[in-house]
Parts: sequence; C-alpha cells; structure tokens
Amino acid sequence: MKRFFYLSGILFLLMACEEVYETPPQSLLQVSFLNSETEKDISAKITVWGVGLDYLWVKDTTLQEILLPLSANDTTSYLISFDSVIDTVTFIHETTRKYESMETGLYYEYHLQSIDFTNNRIDSIQITDSLVTKKWNENITLYLRPLSAGGN
Repeated sequence: MKRFFYLSGILFLLMACEEVYETPPQSLLQVSFLNSETEKDISAKITVWGVGLDYLWVKDTTLQEILLPLSANDTTSYLISFDSVIDTVTFIHETTRKYESMETGLYYEYHLQSIDFTNNRIDSIQITDSLVTKKWNENITLYLRPLSAGGN
C-alpha cells in the first residue's frame, strides 16, 4: 500500500510539473478597403506577397479587409495585387517588444510612422490608428480607385 502512495505521488508531481506553453499574441495590422470615389466598402481580388519573404500571405481572395504581420525591422514591405493591378506598400514603424506572461513570453507592438506606396490602383492611405497591438482594430484605410470597366 505504501508503494502505491509513493507511485501515485510521483505520478502526480510529474503531471503537475508539465510545462505550459501558449503561443504568444501576434500584433497584426488591420487594413480595410474603400472606394476612393464613393468612400464605400470595396471588395477586390487580392494577392499579397511579403517582400523578402518566401511565401504568399494571401492568394487570389476577395476581401474587404486584411490582417498583415509587420517585421521586427523598422520597415515592412508588401506587393499587393488588387484585381491584377500591382502596388507596393511599405510601412515605416517603430517596433517594441512587450512581455505578455511567463507562458507566452514576448510579443511585438508597432507604432506606424508613415506609409509609402505606389499609385497604380491605390489612390491614398489614411492611418486611422497608428498603434498596432495584439487587440486587432482598423489601423489603416486604403482607398482604391474603382476599375474602369464598372467593377467595384
């Protein structure tokens, strides 16, 4: 009987000492799209490539808004295809590491300084909230020119 209690106690301690790890929160930039002429929501078929990244972030998806990750560097650039018209967008930001908890560790928060972009389909960009945190809310509004063939 004594062995049973020792064995039970050891098993209980092993289970109690199991490491708990949670994925750290991710701060993502939320972008919404508006028609530059009517200022109403616009849906576009979007493909997003991260400049310097080996993968597509989004491929041929019709969206009215998108969440984009920012890099730990001071700039993050994307090539974005809006209905097959490609624009480049570069976010200039300050990066700060924040401590979440012992289980999740550190995550990044960003403060948008400015945005550079090409004007192929993008008319203008407005920063609505320059602080990019783990609580996702609209950070920028991207105004797109409507397609000439009556689309969007």
